[in-house]
This record gives sequence, C-alpha cells and structure tokens, in this order.
Amino acid sequence: MFSIGDTVFYGAHGICSIEDIQEQKFGGEAQSYYILRSHHSTSLTLYYPVNAVNSKLKKLMTKEKAQAVLQCFENAADSWNDRTTTRHQSYQSIIKTAGHLEIAQMTNTLLRKKLELEAIDKKLPAQDTQILQNVTAILYEELATTLQTTASDISDKVDEIIQMN
Repeated sequence: MFSIGDTVFYGAHGICSIEDIQEQKFGGEAQSYYILRSHHSTSLTLYYPVNAVNSKLKKLMTKEKAQAVLQCFENAADSWNDRTTTRHQSYQSIIKTAGHLEIAQMTNTLLRKKLELEAIDKKLPAQDTQILQNVTAILYEELATTLQTTASDISDKVDEIIQMN
C-alpha cells in the first residue's frame, strides 16, 4: 500500500504522485482510490483503486535498475520486422508489460533504426515515431527521477551510448 506523497510508476502514464486517498463511487459501490497526479501531464488527475488486484502501480526503479536500463542502449538493435502491423502489436505488448529492460531494448531498436534511416535521408514511419516519442518521454522521466537528473540529460546520455556502440 502506498501513502499520500509517494511517487509511483503507473504504466503508460509514467510517474505520478499520490495526492490523496478518497472514497469514490464510480458506477458501483464506494471504495478507496488513490488520487494520482501525472508528472508527464500535470493537468491529468487519475483515480486508481487502493485494493486493486494485480495493481499496476509500482515503486520507482532503483538506481541499480536504472543503470541496467541505461546499459540496454549498448546492445545491438533487435531485428527489424518489416510488417508494420506485427511490429506494432509486438511493441504494444511490450509497453503493456511495463518491463523496463524490455521497453529500453525496444526503444534502443527504434532509436537505432531512426539513425539508420536518417543516414540515407529517410524517416522513421509515423507510427514508430509516435511510439518512440511516447515511450522515451515516460522512460527518460523515470530514469531522470531515479538518477536525480533531467530527462534531457538522460536523452543526451542515451544518444551518447548509442553513438559509441
């Protein structure tokens, strides 16, 4: 159980702060909800059941995990699936698992493909670009919070790692 003031990771919403715990009634009986404020979109207020089975709220990653995530960017890209639909289904599945290492490797693949295409004056497909933007915003924010830096610094560090490998 979390407390008011805790900072948590909530899947595709990224980092959120628990602002309150209140009884709410959403289409049924009243129950306790965490009132969450998204760090990524500060105007967004989220409600999450305190007693949810298989809760999607997680503690922020540790510094050791953050370092392991950054090391993923040293890896070679995964093989590129030319079938757009299959590729995006795979990416959506990875995003839903909220596994930091898997998300980092997917991001690594997308970033390396983007660089490869830019080298021949082409662009990453729009859907891949959108996934990359959404995922990096959330991943870099959590890494930055854990490592007490900025998302911009994390972005620069990832770019540096990819260029070196």
